[in-house]
Parts: sequence; structure tokens; C-alpha cells
Amino acid sequence: MSKSFQFSLILKGILLASILAMLLSLVFSLLLSYTSLPESELSINIIFGSSVFIASFFTAYQAGTRGLYYGLSVGIGFIFLVLILSTILWSDTPSWLKMAEKTIVALVSGGLGGIVGVLFPQS
Repeated sequence: MSKSFQFSLILKGILLASILAMLLSLVFSLLLSYTSLPESELSINIIFGSSVFIASFFTAYQAGTRGLYYGLSVGIGFIFLVLILSTILWSDTPSWLKMAEKTIVALVSGGLGGIVGVLFPQS
């Protein structure tokens, strides 16, 4: 099963991670508005990590091989997208410590999602 590395799957995974992050952020903002749930950095990292995990899972599942590579690629691509958008939309420079934290979250969740996606049986 020697398939070549498909860059289009990476782009689809980054797009899926972006859509999932926006949807999860919308759900979380509604929860913040209508409940007494406190806002914290941990919840933002959960949104970030879960969206990359799910996108990496589906990307690696579609590829069928090289799950770690696909998962890490989706995580790195999503980090670059967030970094580019944050520099365009905000005049402040991003905190490098928070960016490093989000990079670690994206790489770990992307790698795990890719591994699990390849191990998941295809029908």
C-alpha cells in the first residue's frame, strides 16, 4: 500500500479544522453568554486541540497510510493559518509563549488524530 503523499488531503484537513474551530467557538460563545461558565485559556486550547484532532483523524482515515505525517501536517498548516490570520487581523504581535502552547497542542492532537485515523478500520 504505497500511496504517494497527497497534498490536497492536507488542505482539506486544514479547511476542516478551521470550520470545526469556528463552529466550536460559536457553541462555546453561546455557552458563555447563556450560562455562568467562566472563560479560560484552557477552553480555547480544548477547542483548538479537538478541531485539529478531528480534522487529522479524517485526513489520515482518507489517506489510509502515513497517519502521523498527515496529522502533523494538518496541525502545522492550521498553526500557520492561525498565525497569518492573527497578524493580519490584530495589530498587536502575538504572544510567542501562547503561540508555542497552541503549537504544542496542535502538534500533539494532530499526531494522535492521524495515528488513530489510520488505525481505524476502513470498510
